[in-house]
Amino acid sequence: MAFFRLEAKVFGREKRGKSVVAAAAYRSGKSLHDDRGGKTYDYTRKSVVQSEIVAPEGAPPWATNSQELWAAVESSEKRVDAQLAREFILAVPPELSGDRQFQLAKDWVKSELVSRGMVAEISLHHPNSGTNPHCHVLCTLRKVEGDHFSAKKPREWNDVGLLVKQRESWAAAVNSALEKAGRNERVDHRSLKDQGIDRLPQPKLGSAAIAMKQRGVVEDPERFQLFRRVNILNQVRSMIKAVKQRGEVQQIGVGKTWWQKSISYMKRVREEAEKAVKKSHWNHWRNRSRGAGKEGPEMSL
Repeated sequence: MAFFRLEAKVFGREKRGKSVVAAAAYRSGKSLHDDRGGKTYDYTRKSVVQSEIVAPEGAPPWATNSQELWAAVESSEKRVDAQLAREFILAVPPELSGDRQFQLAKDWVKSELVSRGMVAEISLHHPNSGTNPHCHVLCTLRKVEGDHFSAKKPREWNDVGLLVKQRESWAAAVNSALEKAGRNERVDHRSLKDQGIDRLPQPKLGSAAIAMKQRGVVEDPERFQLFRRVNILNQVRSMIKAVKQRGEVQQIGVGKTWWQKSISYMKRVREEAEKAVKKSHWNHWRNRSRGAGKEGPEMSL
């Protein structure tokens, strides 16, 4: 289901640790060489649906070539803690085809970013989970003037008010695309509070936590625990509020009163806990089995 996301952040040497060339290679699924670090970053095996650079009219040819563009960005910044690029992450509606998703992002980037003088590389990703299709938009922090980057970075691009307008315009672009596709889904860029929705914001799991869980480095990362905790709080939040206001709440489908629903809910929590314990026992037995050799595992737990 379509949901709103526009995340903006600045990519710098000090915080990110890698070059912007590495970042561009990863997001676009290309193999790029970083002259400054003397290293090639090859992400050609990464599945990227589509990637394209969009530059202002009259920009030199190197501005639309990934290797030359990001190498020029690296060479133009001398400080060890230099800010190299700005990245936007845009959630695109899963209800649209890949081509329409990319065109939606491209049209918005042209209107909101390139029109201001930025050069932007757009890369559409479809995660293996089949959910959360999104675009990475890596933008320059300097304008192209003639055959070089500008001596100064436009400070107006950092204005918070501009980001607010960009969030609003992205929501409008998504809703327009959904309407043209004959879909009823809509997104809202406003916060839950401004929308009048009494719910805690859902935390992001993050790629690091997902990778740790997939590789088995951490069986239950803290981000997953926080995600479940917020889900539980949101499930009981409306019930607790109603109890405080009226003392008791009529429920539909699961008990007539709030306490009957609570009993049913706690039963589900207990069942999930039992499953977790059984899984833990099974993992313990399996690990011991692997280390038992030909004599077989010890059966006692």
